[in-house]
Amino acid sequence: MAPLVPVFPASELPDRVQIIQSSFKEKRRKGKPIDLHNCELMEMLQYSCNPPSEGIQKPGVIKCRPVVRLFRRCAGGVTVETTRWEKIKHEEGRK
Repeated sequence: MAPLVPVFPASELPDRVQIIQSSFKEKRRKGKPIDLHNCELMEMLQYSCNPPSEGIQKPGVIKCRPVVRLFRRCAGGVTVETTRWEKIKHEEGRK
């Protein structure tokens, strides 16, 4: 079973990436603070097959749709999914 992960708004990601959670306790990450803007932007394409929103398919029919996930790979091996954060950043840049 995967460990419990706290839920927080994407706008808090730059602050939350500075925290490590261990044994249900939070502590500040050692070293220099991570600036997500300086981390390499990476993309991964996954597929969601027979999503519930598409309804039940006929037997033998499989419908898949692409799902783009964005990540930032930072120094020290830290990799963070930033899909929603990137969208918020993009929307703010258009204002």
